[in-house]
Amino acid sequence: MFASTKFTPTPRKLQREKTTLSTNSDSDKEPVHVYCRLRPLKSSDSDQPSMKLLSPNEISVVTEAKGIRKEMCYKFKHIFTAYSTQKEVFEHLAYPLLEDLLKGRNGLLFSYGVTGSGKTYTLTGNQENPGIMPRCINTIFNSIGELQAPKFIIKSDRMNGFEVQTEDDALHDRLSEIRNLARTPKNQKKMNDDKTVFSNEGSRIALINDNSLFAIFITYIEIYNNNVYDLLDESGNGKSLQNKILREDSQRNMYVNGVTEVEVKSAQEAFELFSAGQKKKKMAHTTLNAESSRSHSIFTIRVAQLEQVTLNEDGKPIIPEKNVLTVSQLSLVDLAGSERTSRTQNTGDRLREASCINNSLMSLRTCMEILRENQRTRANKVVPYRDSRLTYLFKNYFEGDGTVQMIVCVNPSYNDLDENLHVLKFAEISQDVKITKFKPQQTPLSIKKTIKKRATPAKIKTKALFSVLPEIPFIKFDFSNVEECGLQIDKVIKSLEFCKPKISELVAEIDKTDQSFRKRLVDMENDNVQKTLQANSYDHQLQKQKQKNNNLVTKITHLESSCGSLEAKNKELEGVICSLHNMIDEKDLKLNQKILDKEKQKQKSALANERKNQELESKLRKQREHFHANMRAKEIKLRMVKEALDAEIVVSPMEEQVENIPPPTPKTPESSRRNLTTQTHSARRRRSRSTDGVWLEHNAIKPVPLGTVMQPTMKKRKSVSKLTKATDVTNSKQTKYCLVAQEQDADGEVETKLYKGDIVPTCGGGAQVIFNDVERLRQESPTRDD
Repeated sequence: MFASTKFTPTPRKLQREKTTLSTNSDSDKEPVHVYCRLRPLKSSDSDQPSMKLLSPNEISVVTEAKGIRKEMCYKFKHIFTAYSTQKEVFEHLAYPLLEDLLKGRNGLLFSYGVTGSGKTYTLTGNQENPGIMPRCINTIFNSIGELQAPKFIIKSDRMNGFEVQTEDDALHDRLSEIRNLARTPKNQKKMNDDKTVFSNEGSRIALINDNSLFAIFITYIEIYNNNVYDLLDESGNGKSLQNKILREDSQRNMYVNGVTEVEVKSAQEAFELFSAGQKKKKMAHTTLNAESSRSHSIFTIRVAQLEQVTLNEDGKPIIPEKNVLTVSQLSLVDLAGSERTSRTQNTGDRLREASCINNSLMSLRTCMEILRENQRTRANKVVPYRDSRLTYLFKNYFEGDGTVQMIVCVNPSYNDLDENLHVLKFAEISQDVKITKFKPQQTPLSIKKTIKKRATPAKIKTKALFSVLPEIPFIKFDFSNVEECGLQIDKVIKSLEFCKPKISELVAEIDKTDQSFRKRLVDMENDNVQKTLQANSYDHQLQKQKQKNNNLVTKITHLESSCGSLEAKNKELEGVICSLHNMIDEKDLKLNQKILDKEKQKQKSALANERKNQELESKLRKQREHFHANMRAKEIKLRMVKEALDAEIVVSPMEEQVENIPPPTPKTPESSRRNLTTQTHSARRRRSRSTDGVWLEHNAIKPVPLGTVMQPTMKKRKSVSKLTKATDVTNSKQTKYCLVAQEQDADGEVETKLYKGDIVPTCGGGAQVIFNDVERLRQESPTRDD
């Protein structure tokens, strides 16, 4: 394999060094490049966009605040319209960053905008239209090709540094990885399930140092609620991710302590890691976005270059005296979209997430504003990087540790106009910030002797092996001088004799090494045989498992079809039940309507009958009065006739007196009879005011107020309108009962009756009322005729 022919240096732990910044001249600085991308309007948005493209790098925004039309212009490095492709965005924006990355320079790319403006699509895209991240991965591996170092030759120390291992240590780590994968087939199956294939268009970086070995490392983190989480961490065993802390290394570079940094050897491995991290990323459904990112995600690509061969002054390849390791990284940051609670109507966790997102974005804007103010006014204000994990992690970039670029994603709909104005204002501020140009630093590994030709490991090993022997002189014989030739031959013989014991020692050492190698080779062969048998066993088990899976799939398919038919029947029966319920409800409604109609008819009939009864009673009463009046008139006439007849027959001296006596009125006999009636004593008559005990006054109807002088008086009483409780009668304190009733007599006068009785307790614990008296209160006109 090509990678195995490269020189492997001795192991040594490495740290990335801080770049020395120069602030003496603006020529050593470059501004933050800000790009803009316009999202196509949705069908639900208004037809007219709120923005207008003036040129490839200028846009105008029209606002109507308080009835005043105002137009504002914003300039960018480049503006991508709604018709721009993902490839066009990549070539303008990310391709220069990749060139710097493979030359040892750092890069940082932000995607900024309101929620639902297309930030994630720009960075990630989909399988048919990959975004910036998949295109960067494909371009890197297309460019380095076979220049990759063997896996684990360059190894991360999880503390922002790297260590270079020997081939033996790297081989041991590779074998350990294979054993771990064999022990945990679930992880391998999970990785296979996470396969995401992005289309590769074959783009590559043209100018690349083909005399170096490259190692690509991937990290994927998120900042959620101002906490840092490792999305590639597999140590949680399904539990929630652990919060990571930010630290500074010895060169004062910021890094995530203990982050999982995975070396990938192909683009597909990187995509699988990205897909696995995406499943752990915090996502949620909101009013404005069905799949809204609730955290800032940071996908970092680190490239470690181990220089093996360089060029001398003559342009010839040589192994450098100081082998160096160059480390560079590209961070792709998908910022969560800013949100307004008035539009999203978030509550609970969503509201807390939105608050943390807006606070971190505000911290980023504050840092940009202070940096711009310091550069404009030459002030020395402290930049508040520590206010947010986002700004604290990338503070080295703003201090000159790499190139910073930003793409602002904008939805030109009028619904997002207010938020877009803040985004465009922040983009305008960011373009004014200038950052010192980054100069790559190389870290020396070890000192080697310069060899003026490209050496393979075999040649290097041979020179190191024979360097312990004295150098055999190069002799040019001059046969004209025989003595000098003899001296030269003697010198060569002495040198060879001196080398003879050394050669025997070296041969013995070579034999020993050869035996050790043979033994190791045999062990590896035995191990390989065992692994082969084990693999065959696994294949057999896998075939059985596949057969079982196929049977289960068949059963599941059958059950799903049965379940589908049952669901269809169930839906049909539910429809029938629903229709029957509707019929029952309709019949109940009709029945209730009929009952109401009958009740109304009964009430109408009762009212009509009562009205007729009252009319008949009134007519009957009038007829009776008329009949009585006629009878009295006839009686008077008869009496007068009788008196006249008697007067004609008998004439007495008392005639004048009789004639002077006025005729008796109809009431005279009754009055005389009433006056002649004797007063009889009744045992029931007693004075109500002098009675003792507590009265229970029962008003069956609401009595009409009486205007009589005589009034019912009960000093101690309890009045009720309805006897609904037994305790009203069985109360031991109450001994008297009075029922008050009012009704009209035949003449229409109100007559009040008081039915009185004693409350007598019974042997069963109850009580009974024994009525013993009735009092009547009645008013009559003094001129009434009976």
